[in-house]
Amino acid sequence: MATLCRMALETQYADLPADVIRHVKHTLLDAMGVTIGGSAMEGIPAVVSLVKERGGNPQTPLPFYGGRVPASEAALAMGPMPRAMDCGDLHEEAGHITEYVVPTLLAATGLCGPVSGKAFLAAMAVGQETLVRLGTAYKVINRAIRHHECGGHYIFGAVAAVGKLIGLTQEELENAQGIARTMTQPNTMGIYSPATLMVRMHHGLVSQAAITCCQLARRGITGPRAEVLLGPKGYLSTARWETDPDFILKDLGEHWEMENIITKGYSACYFSHSSIDAIREAMKESEFGASDIASIHIETSTPGWRAVCEPQEKKWNPVTVPECQFSLPYVVAIAAFDDKVFLESYSDEARSRPEVRELMTRITAEENPDVSDWGARLTIRLRDGRELMKECIYVKGHPRNPFTAEDFIAKFRLCVPYSAIPLARRTVDNMIRDILQFDEVDDVVKVLLDPLAPNQT
Repeated sequence: MATLCRMALETQYADLPADVIRHVKHTLLDAMGVTIGGSAMEGIPAVVSLVKERGGNPQTPLPFYGGRVPASEAALAMGPMPRAMDCGDLHEEAGHITEYVVPTLLAATGLCGPVSGKAFLAAMAVGQETLVRLGTAYKVINRAIRHHECGGHYIFGAVAAVGKLIGLTQEELENAQGIARTMTQPNTMGIYSPATLMVRMHHGLVSQAAITCCQLARRGITGPRAEVLLGPKGYLSTARWETDPDFILKDLGEHWEMENIITKGYSACYFSHSSIDAIREAMKESEFGASDIASIHIETSTPGWRAVCEPQEKKWNPVTVPECQFSLPYVVAIAAFDDKVFLESYSDEARSRPEVRELMTRITAEENPDVSDWGARLTIRLRDGRELMKECIYVKGHPRNPFTAEDFIAKFRLCVPYSAIPLARRTVDNMIRDILQFDEVDDVVKVLLDPLAPNQT
């Protein structure tokens, strides 16, 4: 952890390779887009109301809802926004990434003077890299989820980012990470299975705690620094499987693992994306419609089964938006009818569509450990007697099938209509331009938060 902290504090914007800078900008654009899209979803107004009711030092502006609140409270309010759509990025082994880092950094801007785009991008990069390396070492997807856990490493990336942004010393950042270790634990799959609003609220609690850790350390509160990650008391010791501690520092500073962050194209749990892609591609290739489908059988990985198929009575009979976002049969059925899965797929009308619900009864699934963690194999039987097989692994947005700059821009624009406040076309165009040229920005609040103030619409 001492070495990770040193990397975070010593890495400057000028040290970042061009490809890393480009990827950080793209993930920032993506994070802001899904923040806008999730800003009015269920649970968000409630947590904002709680934050405003508490009041306190007016440090950070609240986007969409107005007013200023303490930085840690702003983190609690903003943290759930990018996760609400379930369309933010992730890493194929470490899980969700930028959804934890960006809202925490946005909230932390209230703790310091004007923050330049270069400073923000550098803090983002080290936070993403820390989170990815620790999640990969812990083996979140490949091992933790198989044991009904989903990791507790997220806070370490958020603390690294904030510590970098507000200028903690090496000793202070190590203390902040030690404090974070006392607050984290393996998070259970209860977040996802069955899905509740805690899926998104968890992000706010992590962001709030990360800022609090840094504030405490800055005021001289010490944390256990000797065994934060390794040793009998370290975070990796909480695993009930073999971890990979060597990965934490492997080629650190030379290779940036955060370049392997995956971008989502569907507003649904990523474990279902390969199945969504498979049914859409099969329908195009073999020219059939949803009404032609007799049955669909899906073979999914063990982690995928845990996230989107358990418990079966909930996943095949989802009611709420989170339940539908984490229901494999629901998203596959609605993709078959609509050729997409986005926020409109979860409207009250969409969730009660009889044709979608009926098709779900003809969708079956099984856990197959031989299927790639993020992959799926579909067997589709048609009413005319044809049987089609389709396997999908690398969906659009994966590093092996990446988004282009135009794809990121298009996705950002798709999120805008769901904003809690109307955003003018000029505001949207300016945000896209400024984020893609973020290294030229002198004050990130003017670019990322002020345009989202209610009085700016």
